[in-house]
Amino acid sequence: MKLTSVVVSSTVVLASALSVSAHVGRGFAVPEPNAILQARSGHANGRRSRMMARANPSTDAQMAKVEDESQQCKPYGLSNSAELSKAYPKASQIADIVVGDDEGGRLFEELLSSNTIPNIQPKQGVENHMGISDQASNSYNMDQDPDCWWTATGCTKPKSKKFEEDITSCPEPRTWGLTFDDGPNCSHNAFYDYLQQNKLKATLFYIGTNVIDWPLQAQRGLTDGHDICVHTWSHHYMTTLTNAQVFSELYYTMRIIKDVTGVTPRCWRPPFGDVDNRVRAIASFLGLRTIIWDNDTDDWNVKPDGSETTQQIDQNYQNIIKQGNNGTTNDHGVIVLTHELTNSTMGEFIRQYPAIKKAYDHVVPLTACFNATSPYAEDKPTYPTFSDFVGGNIDAQGLPDANSMTVNVKSKMDIQSQKNQTSAGGFSPKSIKQAANGGSSSSGSSNSSSSSAAASSSNSGNGSSGSSDNSASNSQNKGTDGQNGAFSKASVSIASFAASAALSFLLYL
Repeated sequence: MKLTSVVVSSTVVLASALSVSAHVGRGFAVPEPNAILQARSGHANGRRSRMMARANPSTDAQMAKVEDESQQCKPYGLSNSAELSKAYPKASQIADIVVGDDEGGRLFEELLSSNTIPNIQPKQGVENHMGISDQASNSYNMDQDPDCWWTATGCTKPKSKKFEEDITSCPEPRTWGLTFDDGPNCSHNAFYDYLQQNKLKATLFYIGTNVIDWPLQAQRGLTDGHDICVHTWSHHYMTTLTNAQVFSELYYTMRIIKDVTGVTPRCWRPPFGDVDNRVRAIASFLGLRTIIWDNDTDDWNVKPDGSETTQQIDQNYQNIIKQGNNGTTNDHGVIVLTHELTNSTMGEFIRQYPAIKKAYDHVVPLTACFNATSPYAEDKPTYPTFSDFVGGNIDAQGLPDANSMTVNVKSKMDIQSQKNQTSAGGFSPKSIKQAANGGSSSSGSSNSSSSSAAASSSNSGNGSSGSSDNSASNSQNKGTDGQNGAFSKASVSIASFAASAALSFLLYL
């Protein structure tokens, strides 16, 4: 079976960073017209220079009150922005261990000496690792699937017990697992306001470059009570990167989230779903559970940035919504891939939510799906269990004050590998099993009556492919975060990166 090469041109990034007028995939946002209730990506104005002098607003609470889109995305800096930028890889470029970062270097050497990384060579990438080469795809043995390579086969359950199974489905019946990728979007205030007004909490997969560029917006994700996971530093195909680059893409995103929000994530989602056992092993060493999805809205590809009409994206949503109406989800829930990427993707969810709410009994973050009451390395904040959440107790406890959050530099992280995360309340297999067996969690909340489903299979029994055989949803397991099927078209947009490239040019001349 021949797999289609997936590519995205990146040659326009610097030259057109401030005047992009077409969508070339996922990962970059482009200028688009104003829309009611939504804010455009704002990256068209260029990512803010982290060297700029302090300017108002200067706190999460102040930024959250800004309604004007252009003001939300106006370049700003904090008092330690210059110091912060020196501690991290260049904006939007593939991360590598920063020169002089002794802690990062030490941890990487510890990873190498642990002998946990399997002998799997990086896949051959194309277009600056924004796709997989024909040679790599055609030469891979998909029948045996030795690497459990999601991009090629949809594999989420490695044959070897050395590697944790990916999370792909919410185990709670008739439940929509709410996730948004590619944040923080600089102009997401209207969207986050909508989530707040409708008492919705989500699992947010943040890109490291976006966090360092928009720290106040990232802080709002936490103070609003959402839970934060890693979506890599620069949004490239992870299986095409070296061990050091894979490590750095994850490590520096974890650390910037810690510097900005004060919490250390223990979950991540690979861009494009591109993961294999080598990448899983490195993520697991850093304490990150791999989370995929079982249903994809393909919203990133909506016009004017993408190639699909709004009607096509509507149909993708409807295919997933039908599962809540036709009994397909009576014994399990779904994890749905949606994006904070652009005005269009945020607006699409808002338009579809009334139908989602009618079709599904519950719309919850993944912390609720898996009773992950303590999803971070830190003791606080803690999140409600599934039973508490659906009972109306949706608020996290111990959240920081939006008026006084600070940004630190090179925060110390308590990193525990997945195998060493054994207490109830996390995303690791042992943590989920503990919660299902009635183990105590730091939240002190009761466990869901159906939480045993989470322990029996964080993959909802989907087997090695990680996708249920359900014809009701053609959008399911589309290879997304940019691809249709196991291998298809690229999904990386100009948003987060085109203007970031311009910023990088300014910062690193």
